[in-house]
Amino acid sequence: MDNKIIAAALACIIALSGWSLTTTVGLKTDVALLKQQVEEIEKKVSKFKPKKKKKKIK
Repeated sequence: MDNKIIAAALACIIALSGWSLTTTVGLKTDVALLKQQVEEIEKKVSKFKPKKKKKKIK
């Protein structure tokens, strides 16, 4: 009986470790993609220069 409990607990720990690793890798991929998108947006914004309005002289 003790062996079954230990085996079940070990199986749960292994399953949780695998799930955690998969989740971590997935999040790492998502963060890398978001960083790339932010860099592209920053480049586009840095190229944008608003036109200065000329003051009318009365």
